[in-house]
Amino acid sequence: MTTMIERVADNIFRLNIPIPFPLRTVNIYALVGKDGWAMFDTAIGTEEARAAVLNGLASAGLAIEQLQAIVLSHAHPDHVGLSGELQEQSGAAVYMHPIDETMLQLFWNGKRVRTFEQANQFFKPHGMPAEPTHPAQVPPEVMQKVIRVPSHEAFTLVEDQQEIELAGERYRVFWVPGHSDGQIMLFRERDGVLLAADHILPRITPNVGLYSGHGRLNPLGDYLDSLRKIKHLPASIVLPGHGDPFPGLSTRVQELIEHHAEREQQIQHLLDGQPQHAYYLTRHLFGERLKSQDSWRMAMAETLAHLEHLRINGQITQQHNDGIIFYAAV
Repeated sequence: MTTMIERVADNIFRLNIPIPFPLRTVNIYALVGKDGWAMFDTAIGTEEARAAVLNGLASAGLAIEQLQAIVLSHAHPDHVGLSGELQEQSGAAVYMHPIDETMLQLFWNGKRVRTFEQANQFFKPHGMPAEPTHPAQVPPEVMQKVIRVPSHEAFTLVEDQQEIELAGERYRVFWVPGHSDGQIMLFRERDGVLLAADHILPRITPNVGLYSGHGRLNPLGDYLDSLRKIKHLPASIVLPGHGDPFPGLSTRVQELIEHHAEREQQIQHLLDGQPQHAYYLTRHLFGERLKSQDSWRMAMAETLAHLEHLRINGQITQQHNDGIIFYAAV
């Protein structure tokens, strides 16, 4: 297997790794110094992804034994799945925001909370059918086998605006909740390189969803605030978690803000006639594009994030009828 690895900035290389999800690939980055290197995200632990990571690193002359640090941008499986075995093999320090490190341990270590089942239960009062209407793209039992994460003791927890040194370079941490409650980005101030993970993608909008009644309850509000927070960073290039690197940070941020404003207008239009539940709205907003349980789950969560953002801002109201939650125009 040949892995695409390319230099995308001074001392930074991108590896484009296959994943068993709709986006098909994820980007991980090697930050290379004179005496070692660091990794930003790790991809997932499928055989195909593992081979792609190892082949890509070997082609760049990067030995696992010289891996000094791993930064995990957030707790989603396509970004953390190989982190456990890479840390075990290298002894690397692991950096992550405390919110998502807590979720990482809860999801993938110890109790191994059944997050998909919990999300489906959360969606039921919002009109989601009790029985799945589409197959799972990656069954939960398979997912658990391809995720290995380090123990809590291996982590160094980082906060917003903290500076960390990776492979001899200084990076500033930006906490950008929205796509995930504890997502972080890294900014290299000397040349404006922004490791953006899934906060800003070049061609699609990141999934910003409400999956449970716990944690941060206005993810879209968080996301929009996080976009505005970094809109005017002097970034020379954005290195995303999916898709190709791109310039023009502020332009892309404005496009994402406008997209969500347009989506909320669509939702308000659908609520003009009568109250509706989130499942009805999801069908109308996404329709035939949803081919799996996973895509339905993400679409439902995204619709709910918009509905709750509108409700919290006083633009719509919530009603209950026979155990089902409806949203209505003001």
